Amino acid sequence: MDLTIENSAPEQAMENSQKKQFTIFGINNSISVLESDQFNLTKIDILKNGRAEKEKHLIYLINKLSFQPKFYDKQGFYQKYPDGRTQGIAVVISGDIAKGNLPDYSEKESVCLLALDQIEDPQNFGQIIRTAECAGIDGLLFSKHHSATITDTVLQVSQGAFVNMPLYEVTNLKNEFIRLKDDGFWVIGLENSIDAKPWHEVEYIGKTVLVVGSEGKGIREKVLESCDFKATIPMQGKTNSLNVSAAVSAIVFERLRQIQGPK
Repeated sequence: MDLTIENSAPEQAMENSQKKQFTIFGINNSISVLESDQFNLTKIDILKNGRAEKEKHLIYLINKLSFQPKFYDKQGFYQKYPDGRTQGIAVVISGDIAKGNLPDYSEKESVCLLALDQIEDPQNFGQIIRTAECAGIDGLLFSKHHSATITDTVLQVSQGAFVNMPLYEVTNLKNEFIRLKDDGFWVIGLENSIDAKPWHEVEYIGKTVLVVGSEGKGIREKVLESCDFKATIPMQGKTNSLNVSAAVSAIVFERLRQIQGPK
C-alpha cells in the first residue's frame, strides 16, 4: 500500500507538468516566444540546414539562451515531428498560457475585450487570437467548459500572437460580465437577430466587451441576455453566416476604425 502511494505521487506530478507543456513550431512563433520573458523554455530542436537555422535573428536569440538547442538531420527531425509544418524548429515551453483572473480595469477609460462563448474549433480559436492581437484588443476571455482549450494547434495558428494577447480562461462568462459592467463596460453580442443593429452602426468606443458565439449555435441565450446591445453583419449572398473568425475580423477592425477616427 505504501509503495503504491509513493509511486503514484511523482506520476501525478509528471502528468500535471505535462499538461502545462506546449510545443511551439515555426519561425514567427519561435521568435515571439524567444523575445518574451513570459515562459520557461525547456527544449529547442532544430533541423540541420533547414529554414530556421538560416534565420539570423532567430539564431541570434537562441544563442543568448543558457542552454544549447539540439540539431537533427532530416530523417531524425521529421521522425520526431512528422507534421511537416514546423519550418525546421520546435520550441518546448512550460507554464500557464491563460490566466484565471481579469485585471482591474476601473481606472482605465478605453478597453476592449473579446469574449468567446463556446468556440470549439482550435483553428478558429487560434485565428481569432491572431486577429484580435492585430486589431489591438486588450484581452480575450473564453469559457472553461465546452470550449476549445489552449493546445499546440491553437498556438501554432495564432502565429505568435498568443504571446502578446492576454488570455483569460473563465468559469462563467455571465459572472465576468457583471463584474465588468460594474467597472463601466458595455457588453455587445455579435448575433443575427431581428433587433440587432448593423455592426458598423454600433459604437465600440470606451469600455466594451465584444461577444461571439460558437460556430454552429451562436451565443447561448443565457449569455446573450447579459448583452447590452446586439450587432449583426447582414449577408449579401446565399450563405447565411460568416465563419466566426471572419466575423471577429469585421467587428474588431470596425472598432479599431472608430477609435482611430477619420484620417
